[in-house]
Amino acid sequence: MAEAAAGVSPRGGGAGSLSEEPPSGLEREGPVRWDGRLTHFVARDFEQQMRRSAAPGSGCLIPAVDPAALQDLAALAVQAAAQVDELLRSVHGALQALTALSVGCIQTYRDGVESLGEAVDTSIRSMYTLMARCEELDKAMQPVPALARRIRDMKGALEKLEGLCK
Repeated sequence: MAEAAAGVSPRGGGAGSLSEEPPSGLEREGPVRWDGRLTHFVARDFEQQMRRSAAPGSGCLIPAVDPAALQDLAALAVQAAAQVDELLRSVHGALQALTALSVGCIQTYRDGVESLGEAVDTSIRSMYTLMARCEELDKAMQPVPALARRIRDMKGALEKLEGLCK
């Protein structure tokens, strides 16, 4: 509305124009601006029209405003503003709670990923250690077949000696 009050003409692609509208009689009375289906208009002689409407017998088409209605309207505006403030505080608190919950979830996820990475790293190290020990055991067990063959040979020799001794 500030552009309209400043005399910005929205027609014909001028500053503040949001859409092309057909010419109307309003432009003769003051600046007009369209925002979608919403029309913004401020009369050039707005203050004078308000003063004339308040003067008794002015003959103006604008009726006089009841002061009690204005007070009621002001009270309702204050009440609405307080309700909007309360709503915004409630939304702010809910957003803070959601943000804290999101941060907690992200931290838990990060900690889980770090822990998983450490566990995988430890498992890989343990697997390599096991493989190295298995290789050592395999090397240490290489003489076993030869030893088993010698034991069998000795057993056979003992059986022959036993057979001779009987």
